[in-house]
Amino acid sequence: MRRSRRKYLYLTVLLLFSVLLSAQDVLKQSIYIDIPESKRIRFLDSIRSVTGFELLYSSAINPEKKVVVPVGEYTINSLLDSVFNDQELNYIVKDGLIILSPLVKQSVENKNVIVEGKVYGKREKAIPFATIYFERLSRGTIANSDGEFRFIVPERNLNDTITITCMGYNQVKVPPHIYLTQRLDIELSPISIPIKSIIIRPTNPNEIIRKSVEAIGKNYLSEPVLLTAFFRETSKQNEDYISLTEALIEINKSSYLSSAEDLIRLIKGRNGTNIKKSELVNLTVEGGLYNGLRLDIAKYNSNFYSSNSREFTDYRYVKSMHYKGREVYIIDFVMRENTQFQEYKGTLYIDAESLALVRAEFEITSEGLEFAKDILVKKTPRGFNARPLFARYEVEYRFYNDVWNLYYAHSEIGIKVRKRHGKENKGYSCDFISTSDFVITGIITEPNYKIRYKEAVKPGDVLVDQVRNTSETFWIEDNIILPEEPLQKTITRLQEEGVINTDENQ
Repeated sequence: MRRSRRKYLYLTVLLLFSVLLSAQDVLKQSIYIDIPESKRIRFLDSIRSVTGFELLYSSAINPEKKVVVPVGEYTINSLLDSVFNDQELNYIVKDGLIILSPLVKQSVENKNVIVEGKVYGKREKAIPFATIYFERLSRGTIANSDGEFRFIVPERNLNDTITITCMGYNQVKVPPHIYLTQRLDIELSPISIPIKSIIIRPTNPNEIIRKSVEAIGKNYLSEPVLLTAFFRETSKQNEDYISLTEALIEINKSSYLSSAEDLIRLIKGRNGTNIKKSELVNLTVEGGLYNGLRLDIAKYNSNFYSSNSREFTDYRYVKSMHYKGREVYIIDFVMRENTQFQEYKGTLYIDAESLALVRAEFEITSEGLEFAKDILVKKTPRGFNARPLFARYEVEYRFYNDVWNLYYAHSEIGIKVRKRHGKENKGYSCDFISTSDFVITGIITEPNYKIRYKEAVKPGDVLVDQVRNTSETFWIEDNIILPEEPLQKTITRLQEEGVINTDENQ
């Protein structure tokens, strides 16, 4: 009886070991093929029969296509390569599944998965600037103004769920077996849920702001951290794009309890500003890497969000809503006239539970634009007048590791340019718009890794002078904000015309 139990235990252990081994080495298993020509689905059935693993894939791999595979012995991996010799696929083994995940050509070497898609609402209307991220990680990106996005998923993160969310919409969670096998075209549904009074009465916006500012120390990072980010700056003259500058950067983000300045290091970048001078008004406006970073008003404060801002700002409670699964108070503000600060008006979004500032949308008032002219317009071409039309800003934070982290910043500045004298084109005028965006794409966890001051970009440095033109595949393995379709077409046209040079060897 004891021998029988011992034999049973041995067989059980052996069986468990063989299951673990097959899960680990399933792609190295041997399989003999004696059907030289058949539909892909038949070869997949043979793999299923030999390994005991189910195969997960989308119709994008065309399982009904006929293929020719010479008779002989193969590993599962080499058989799949033969069956799909006209497609680049990543084979992912997990939880009793072999997942066939389509890859773009440039990502094969390091086996990253590139997830692409679009976020839209009712009647398939694009939802701009939706957030796409891993809930348990710092990695993420945002959709562009057309709702399109591309998200790089490292192989080590393929078990995690992707979350898509946007202010005022229900968030959507996408498990790996979906995003690994198909394009993600995600529809978000609007949400409007009455909020319960949690900590304070939302009818007193001044108290909400006061307590929110006081809670900065516990709601945001208390220790320095090193972040990676993608930055883009574009310029338009009337409706035509005339320049594009992009960069991948690292940010030495100091504690929100400290007055220490954040530091930025340029990793790589490109620009497309070699545009015919006859087409370009040589105008320099407020911008650059540090200007975007200083939109982090929870870190750097502002005249409308600080310990004494209530002395010269009027706040109005608007309503409550859900934001990324959390309840928030929405508070409009405008800075009072006839005070030393009358520059801004906008909207603040305050988390109802923690009282953290989670988003801000603001702009310079019409009265403030006149005073801000010298700040917004750094350089005006000789013979021209420049008048600011608007200056709009956004900043957004994301809850991660039990604190709120800077996630996205956006600025857009409009200038009216008019030629005041000269023999040619006297009276000529145009609208000039400069836009910059940056999104935090990840966090660097290596110990003792930080940016030294001599390595950092200086606030006065001009980004366009520090980067070069590069090939279209330059960003293929980095999380970026996808260019809007009109911008992409414009850049392509300028490259074809030889107006923007492209260095394929970069």
